[in-house]
Amino acid sequence: LRKEMQDGSTPLVLDVFATWCGPCKLLAPQLDQLAAELGTACRFAKLDSDAEPQLSTELRVQGLPTLVFFQGGGAQLAEAHRVEGVPGNAAALRQLVQRHLGV
Repeated sequence: LRKEMQDGSTPLVLDVFATWCGPCKLLAPQLDQLAAELGTACRFAKLDSDAEPQLSTELRVQGLPTLVFFQGGGAQLAEAHRVEGVPGNAAALRQLVQRHLGV
């Protein structure tokens, strides 16, 4: 995942979740649908906060689920936005990606 986060070729949406988190489970199908819609224009990755507590801490994750939007287009990714909690429906999620990542 760290290697994925260093690749600035395309934007990245990072889903920080936990297996026991109910809202995380509600968000997962929306992310899968959006990933299928966007194809190679945007990458999607998942981080299990319980399995990777050090990386979760480095990313300053305070609540679950957390979506971190990383802007691509350079040598490395830069955080463009983050959302804690479920951002609403699939349309609201799509709007966030368009607004903050331009895809």
